[in-house]
Amino acid sequence: MKKPAFQSNPLAFTLVELLVVIAIIGILAALLLPTLSTAKKQAKGIECKSNMRQLELGWQLYADNNAGVFAVNDSGREAGKSEETPSWVAGYLSVGDTPDNTNTEMLVGKEYQKCGSIGPYTINPKIYHCPSDVSVNNGTAQPRVRSISMNSWINPGRDGISGDYWDRPFEKYTKASSFAHLGPANAFVFVDERPDSINDGWFMVDMRYYTPSNLNDLQVRDLPAIYHDNASSFAFADGHAEYHLWKDPRTLLLKFKKAAQPTPGNLDILWLMEHSTRPD
Repeated sequence: MKKPAFQSNPLAFTLVELLVVIAIIGILAALLLPTLSTAKKQAKGIECKSNMRQLELGWQLYADNNAGVFAVNDSGREAGKSEETPSWVAGYLSVGDTPDNTNTEMLVGKEYQKCGSIGPYTINPKIYHCPSDVSVNNGTAQPRVRSISMNSWINPGRDGISGDYWDRPFEKYTKASSFAHLGPANAFVFVDERPDSINDGWFMVDMRYYTPSNLNDLQVRDLPAIYHDNASSFAFADGHAEYHLWKDPRTLLLKFKKAAQPTPGNLDILWLMEHSTRPD
């Protein structure tokens, strides 16, 4: 008997069956994508805290090898770039186009060891950067190499830093024995700083506006980065790292200005101050 010119394959999918399979795959993908996105954020957060702990360890090792004295934390464009202006890190970042934005040598390079760098103890330049920071150098579109700064009350090491900033009656932390009223477990050393706020490695917490009896006087200048679900990562002087969740909606909306900003009654700013230093 003659076979027909066309015979359907009973093992093949029909068009309707294929559409059903595609629809099911789409639904599953829609259900899984938020979970995958959350997992990715969590992984970046874990990496960020690990970076913080490694930086803090390098900072401690530097002190151990320098008679217990903490690395200098200077401010300004020349900080860490010469023996006359030593600092724990070199490089003055900008939202514009500058070689400092992408120069890892200023983080761990041998030529900066004589300028107070903790680079010989941290070794890996990647730990200076939060993986959630996507800021780039304007002009080359290369990722910026540092998102982390140091608490300005940790050993600036010279007189006259930012005017009379260090002349105020608050604790200054030059070595472990300096922690008197604020213990090492509550004093932050490193913090991720917002991309528009970060420049040198000196995170300014101006205690002129610390008035616990009148919280309407609170003001803030440098701003922590908020990369981890309304939280910022910190490394503390006792060696631990943690996220701090910001609770005041105004904190999340702050934009960096080159001047102090009033934040009356903002308990987030009070927390930042009270984990930077305490009155002498």
